Amino acid sequence: MRILFLTSRIPYPPHRGDKLKIWNLMRQLASRHEIFLLTFIQSKEEERYIAPLKEVCREVETVHLPLWRSLLNCAAALFGKEPFQVAYYRSPAMERRLSQALQRLQPDVLHTHLIRMAQYTATPGGLPRVLDMTDAVSLYLSRFRDAQSNPLKKWALGLELKRMHEYEPIIGQFDRALVCSHTDMEFLRRRGPDFKLDLLRNGVDLEAFSVNGTAQADPYRIMFSGNMSYYPNIDGAKFLVSEVFPLVKKSVPQARLYIVGQNPPSQVTSLASADITVTGFVPDIRAEYLKSAVAVSPIRFGAGTLNKVLEPSALGVPVVTTSIGWEGLGLESEKEILVANDPRSIATAIIRLLKDPTLRSSIGQHAAQKVRATLGWETIAGDLEAIYEQIVKKAR
Repeated sequence: MRILFLTSRIPYPPHRGDKLKIWNLMRQLASRHEIFLLTFIQSKEEERYIAPLKEVCREVETVHLPLWRSLLNCAAALFGKEPFQVAYYRSPAMERRLSQALQRLQPDVLHTHLIRMAQYTATPGGLPRVLDMTDAVSLYLSRFRDAQSNPLKKWALGLELKRMHEYEPIIGQFDRALVCSHTDMEFLRRRGPDFKLDLLRNGVDLEAFSVNGTAQADPYRIMFSGNMSYYPNIDGAKFLVSEVFPLVKKSVPQARLYIVGQNPPSQVTSLASADITVTGFVPDIRAEYLKSAVAVSPIRFGAGTLNKVLEPSALGVPVVTTSIGWEGLGLESEKEILVANDPRSIATAIIRLLKDPTLRSSIGQHAAQKVRATLGWETIAGDLEAIYEQIVKKAR
């Protein structure tokens, strides 16, 4: 098949969730299909990523959408009804380039990544079309709004949520719409009974996240990872430091916390202390996991599934997470993962793992077996191929 991917951000380097997913899907599919990519770039500096992308893509085309243009788009949308995240990516140049690419490439499938890009591909034209939403944005916005105490932020999120609710029927215009958890799927089924929804789980690179037997975990090291410019991770880091970690320290004085991830803002870097390290970007996240006794994901709002849970689980590092972080993973609580929501329960779960090496080993090994058997990108790409084949067959 000839598959054209349309993305809002260039999917390289694969250091964050949306880029990681598209990069791995294209990399797996490229051995059996012709892959083409059309994507926005925000600055000319991102053009340096075209070369590595061409290792898996037959062609890579970019459309320059500078930040100032996106901000003007959002300002113009203030008095309209369009979600701001859709307006942010509005571009007549992208419309033209996509039309030209479709005529020239004649793809068998058009894969649109994220609902913000559906504005370009919703019009039926006989070409099989997939909308890869990853998660239900309105569910994320709803949870984000409910978690806010700031009245202005709550109002702004409520406004975007209202606009997204009005925009969401666009999902029904695609041959298939993909989400990565049953929670997101059931939420959207209630929103649109006519949506043609499919489950496409998030995966993990089993080759990159393999255990070579050389790492030695620190039995008192706790790790929280993620893109630290992402607000749910900022909130999670502050919650972990202020409400959870002090309870852990009372019971396990040797405990140390590492907050690992790129672009930490000042409100995260300021959390550093004698027992708390904020690393910023690290070149090898795998090594950081393997040095840790416990990985924790104290996420209090969001949607979809989380790499910060999948990656350590694939390595056999036991994970403590909230119910939101647990969604869509298929991991059994108390056997393959520990799930807790309030500060004391999260702290208790961490303490159990720090004090009990046998439990640590059991949870980690069971999680690794499940994740490595079911959530490798090769398996996920195979599931996506089956969806492509179904809609192409129907179109023919």
